[in-house]
Amino acid sequence: MIEISVLRQEHHRRSRSIGGTSKPANISYLEEQPHRDWHTIVGNTNAFQTCNILNKLPYISKDLMLVCKFINGSEVKGRGSHNSKNKRKIDTAWKSLFKDWEFIDIIEYINNVLLDPSYHLYIVPKETLHL
Repeated sequence: MIEISVLRQEHHRRSRSIGGTSKPANISYLEEQPHRDWHTIVGNTNAFQTCNILNKLPYISKDLMLVCKFINGSEVKGRGSHNSKNKRKIDTAWKSLFKDWEFIDIIEYINNVLLDPSYHLYIVPKETLHL
């Protein structure tokens, strides 16, 4: 039997550039392509910036919105930057990363693997928000 080794990269859920550490709670291990795809979509933004970016993408129902809430740990102090403004690159990265997943599963994965562990994204109906 041949074993195939998959190279995984450290993903800092809160980017080091905005105060993240290399403590185990802040690290996820991702294969290279999904890691690259995530950073194509959101760059090294903080959780609130990530939420705003995701809300502007065409993959969420027009009746829904994501909200970001601090849940525990330390609050972020810095702001990151969004690496790609190219809609085609973002679309390709989204499709590569999330394929045909249900939106609720995508947000669960983001919360548990990709997003700063001190924050959580919630899906809410737009009608419940006072915008």
